[in-house]
Amino acid sequence: MEYFDYLSNIPRWHMFSFAVISYVVYYLIQVVKRPILVVSDGEFKNFLQKNIPTLENKFWPTFWCFESRAQTVFASILRGKIMPTINYDREVLTLKDGGEVALDWSSEGCEENSPVIIILPGLTGASHAEYIKLLVIAANSSGIRTVVFNNRGLGGLELKTPRLYCAAKTDDLYEVVNYIRQKHPDVKLGATGISMGGLVLGNYLIAHSEEARRYLTAAKIISVPWNAHKATESIEKPGLN
Repeated sequence: MEYFDYLSNIPRWHMFSFAVISYVVYYLIQVVKRPILVVSDGEFKNFLQKNIPTLENKFWPTFWCFESRAQTVFASILRGKIMPTINYDREVLTLKDGGEVALDWSSEGCEENSPVIIILPGLTGASHAEYIKLLVIAANSSGIRTVVFNNRGLGGLELKTPRLYCAAKTDDLYEVVNYIRQKHPDVKLGATGISMGGLVLGNYLIAHSEEARRYLTAAKIISVPWNAHKATESIEKPGLN
């Protein structure tokens, strides 16, 4: 009882100051850290260290919104308010098995012979997702044309076959890359995938390595799970994971 009486008599500004100091200490010790570079010793590691000086700097997340889930929610809300509408030119590509995927092109401010980058969204993403529009705008402003690869049944497409899509199947991407290369045989072609799109792209680079070397000038995967099975288990857990 005396303990609770003691706590109730502590001035509020003392409690507030203690909370603020604790928050700052936690932020500086547990949150602010240098990036971890997970790569084998060799030419690629040397290239990264030479060309990405920010690897030597500490990452300072937004002070009042550093938690990953909070950042995801806040960024989605903010982008939804400020991101402009992108007027894509849509192509519906019919695949060999009768399925359909949508290729949404954006060439704002780009030349006719500008490089092209294929963008693969995440699990349920499509061309009008905020994070995809952000990439499209950034690429176009750099003089790179973009084409967003909308999977079967997404982006307003009607599902034409019983078959859907998954991270392990690269057939659809194989057909898309071949189609775009045939349509634009003389331009540089790259690809980037986010989350599940990154898994699809990574599997494509392995399964069709010879073709990828011939057709793609560059490829980049972003925010992919290191262990897809563990990631699936986490997603299926109730509540926050």
